[in-house]
Parts: sequence; structure tokens; C-alpha cells
Amino acid sequence: MKSFATQLISGAAALSRARRRSPVLAALLSSLLAAGAAGADERPRTSAALRGDAASPPDAAALPASDAFPSLGRAMALARERGPEVVRARGSVGVAQASYAGARLSALDNPYLEVFVDRGLQGVTKDAAVQANLWLPLEVSGQRARRIDEADALVAWQRTLFEVTQFSAEGDAVRAYGAALVAGARVHTLEGIVRDAGAEAEVYQQRREAGDATLQEEKLARMEHARYMVMLQESRADLTRALVDLARATGRMFKPPDGASAMPPVPGETYGEAGAAQIADASPHVAASTREASFYARAGQRAAIEAHPPVNLIVTAGRGDLGEPRFGGGLSWTFPFARRKQAEVARADAERARALSEAEVKRRLVTQGLSGLELERAEVRRAREVIDTTALPAAQASADAAIATKTAGKGEMLLVLTARRDLELLRLRRLELIAREWSILGDIVAWTGELP
Repeated sequence: MKSFATQLISGAAALSRARRRSPVLAALLSSLLAAGAAGADERPRTSAALRGDAASPPDAAALPASDAFPSLGRAMALARERGPEVVRARGSVGVAQASYAGARLSALDNPYLEVFVDRGLQGVTKDAAVQANLWLPLEVSGQRARRIDEADALVAWQRTLFEVTQFSAEGDAVRAYGAALVAGARVHTLEGIVRDAGAEAEVYQQRREAGDATLQEEKLARMEHARYMVMLQESRADLTRALVDLARATGRMFKPPDGASAMPPVPGETYGEAGAAQIADASPHVAASTREASFYARAGQRAAIEAHPPVNLIVTAGRGDLGEPRFGGGLSWTFPFARRKQAEVARADAERARALSEAEVKRRLVTQGLSGLELERAEVRRAREVIDTTALPAAQASADAAIATKTAGKGEMLLVLTARRDLELLRLRRLELIAREWSILGDIVAWTGELP
């Protein structure tokens, strides 16, 4: 069954055949072109967003099982727990904790036993002499305490890296979340544009058949319709990619956003240079390098103390050649004069110096990065405000004027298409600025672990 709009178009075409340049047809053309230039950036999704010849969105059954599009807070919480890098970092903490199994061993090392049996020849001794020596290595220089300190430093370092990974995962989730919202808004906007452009192309086809429009005008309208259809399909591909990125960050597949606002959260208080410096001092990005330096310092101390081998307690028992029992004991130790684990200590010192240098670099990067991102976000928001307050109203007025001129029979179809194209490009440019603000917000979250 034909829609009411289609019936109007058909009726206008019939009227045009009877009366050339009918005022009714001119009014219909004006209303259709004005409908294409009006509307918000984020139009609600409808089941009949496109005409029959427009490409339809992917079948939901072909996509993996998905949940409803989440809130930003839920997406960030899922990323903190289920992000792939978070899972790996959590496992690294477990690996570090496993080092306690060796660090907490007793100071008494594995004993070993040696047995000697000898007998004199030519009857010098009455019987065979037997002697057994039991060696008990004992760490007396504090090696066990140094091993535990090193394990503590390793666990603290890996836990801080785990926190850094959570921050990064949250930043990835925020970027993917914003990209999905913007892609959804772009799809909604282009669906309306395609619908209006298709209706306009039908009008020009009817007019050409009635002799009221040229073939060039009809083909221009068809070309404009096809161009917007291509942009719509590209936007749907962008939306699919954004949802996949969000699933990679959160471990869950979500449905496309349904009419949700693409606007990012309103900025709170600004950091300022002093605030950014305070955040940098407490940042886990910086703490990860300082705790890495602490770990290598402990590793160097452990290597230096292990240069002193354990003292051996020796217990001797045996039987003399006359059959008498014999007991005794003694000590043995090594003097670390030549080899004192110099390579291990030197390597640990070099790693510690490198980590401390990285900590200073990261402190500077966090401070400068937060200040720069905050300034960039303010400039992006000002650019979007210019589009909202100045550019879009001017483009809308230009499109209305072109439509009015064309309706009066004094303009060309190309001018109408150009005006409408400028208007829609501004709307899409506005969405690009919103996407950029989401990307900036994701970078801030990756540095701080929270929304500003």
C-alpha cells in the first residue's frame, strides 16, 4: 500500500501534467527539500528509516549474542575486570606472588652426607676405618630476609603495573564507547538524509516525466541519493568496528546504541598546572617505575649478600681401625675475594638507574599530557559551539534560501544540492568534533583512572 507521502507525490505529478508549473507542485517540492535540511544530529531509529532500495543494516542474527548498550560507568567497570590486558596483568601479579615459595624457605640449605672407608695394607691396621661427614649449610648473613624483601618489591611492582593496565583499559573503553555513540548518531543522521534524498529523487523523476524538470536535475537528485547511501553504509561499518572495539575492551558484545546522546560528560573542574603536577606525583604510571627501581635495588642487595656463601656445620661420626667409635665436628666457609656476584649487582644497579630516569620522564609526561589534553578539549568544545551557534544556523538559512529561490523558478537544482550538502557536512563535522572529544576523554582516563 502506498504511503500518504507517495500518494501526494503521485497526485502532484498528475496535477503537473494538467497544469505546467502548478503552485501545488511547487509547494510540495519546497516542503520536501526543507524536510531534508531540518532535523537534529541524533534522529531516533525507526524500522523504516530507508526506502526500499536503500541498503538495510546487518541482520542482528548474524552478530554474536549481545547485551543492551551499557552506561559509561558499566563499560569502564567491565574494562577494569575483563579487559584482555587486565587479565594478563592480573596473572602477572600471581606469578610474582609465586616467588614467595622460594623466598620464604628456611635459612638451612640441603644437607649432604659423605662417607669414607679405608684400610691399611700389609697388616698395619687391624680393621677398616669408617668415617661419615654430614654437612649442614646455614645462611648466617641474612640471605632469607633479602629474598623476602625482593619478593615484596616484585609483588608491589606488578600490582602497580596491574593498576596502570586497568587505567589503560578504562581509557580504551571510553574511546570505544564514545566512538560507538558517535557512529550511532551518524547512522541516525544519515538515515534521515537518505530517506529525504530518496523522496526528493522521486519528486524529480515525477517532474521529469511530467515535463517540469530536466534530465540533468533528475540525475543530480539520484546522484545525491546514492552518495548519501554510500556514506550511510560507511557509517554502519564504523559502528560495527566501534562495537567490536568496545567488546574487546570490556569482554562483552553490546547492541548498537538506541537513540542515546553522543555528547560526552560535561567537564568538571580544571586541573591546572599545579593540579596536574599533584596527579602526576600520585600517578601509578610514575609509581610503577619507582617501584621497579625499588625491586632492582632489592635484587642488587640480595645478589650482594648472596656473595657470602652459607657456613657449613660439619658433623663427623665413624669407627677407627681398632673398632672404637669416633665423633667430631667442624666448620667450613668460603672467603668471597675473587667472585662476589659483581655482574648481578652491576646489572641491578643499571636497571634501577634506568627505572628512576623513566619515573622522572613519566612524571613530566603526565603533567604536560594532562595540561595539554585539558586545553585541547576546551578548544574542541569551542569549535563545536561555533558550529552550533553560528555555522549551522547560517547553513540552514542558506539551504532555505536556495530552496525558496528554486521554488520560485529562479534558481538551479545544483544550488539547492550544494546548500544542503554544506548543511549536512557541518552536521557530520560536529559529530567528528564530538568523537575527538571522546578520544581526549579516553586519554585523560588512561592517565588518571577516572572521568575528569
